[in-house]
Amino acid sequence: MHYNQLKLLVLRILSEKGTLDSAALATALGAFGVNLNMHAIRMALMRYYKQGLLWRERKLGMYTYELSERGVQRLAWLESTIQER
Repeated sequence: MHYNQLKLLVLRILSEKGTLDSAALATALGAFGVNLNMHAIRMALMRYYKQGLLWRERKLGMYTYELSERGVQRLAWLESTIQER
């Protein structure tokens, strides 16, 4: 999978569904045919959080994620680059 493909899917899913934990996100990614192990998904979420694309909150021992303003802007940019191709 190309570097930005996973990012685009994660940001798109979170923009549509709102706040999700890593397990719910894994299920949503599976609907798009993306089958990654949970560790890979959590590492990607941590990277996007550190990049400022996501907000996260710890609830009941698990992080939940939602799109930040920067994530909304990155999603728009990623989608515009796809349309230009």
